[in-house]
Amino acid sequence: MPKKTKSKKDKNRNGVDDRLDWITNACAVILPFTTLDQLYIIYIEKKIEGVSAITWFLYGLLSIPLLIYSLKRKDLPMILLNGLWVLFDFAVWAGVVIFS
Repeated sequence: MPKKTKSKKDKNRNGVDDRLDWITNACAVILPFTTLDQLYIIYIEKKIEGVSAITWFLYGLLSIPLLIYSLKRKDLPMILLNGLWVLFDFAVWAGVVIFS
């Protein structure tokens, strides 16, 4: 019986196409930056209407265990993702507290 060969690259030998690894790693870094518009509105325009301090505080707080888990696993994309979420979530929360 012939050996099955993978048609797509899998340098990590994790059964995942390397292109998918690259896409998810890029998304892990880019995703938290979707919050920059919220930070701009709060810190530059000084508008906090409709922004819940408790929601953003809980987002930040609940991201901490995910960051710790990522650090324990030594998974760089997840460390970046969760670290940036902690930073940005608490920045939004702080802005709401400061300008309310």
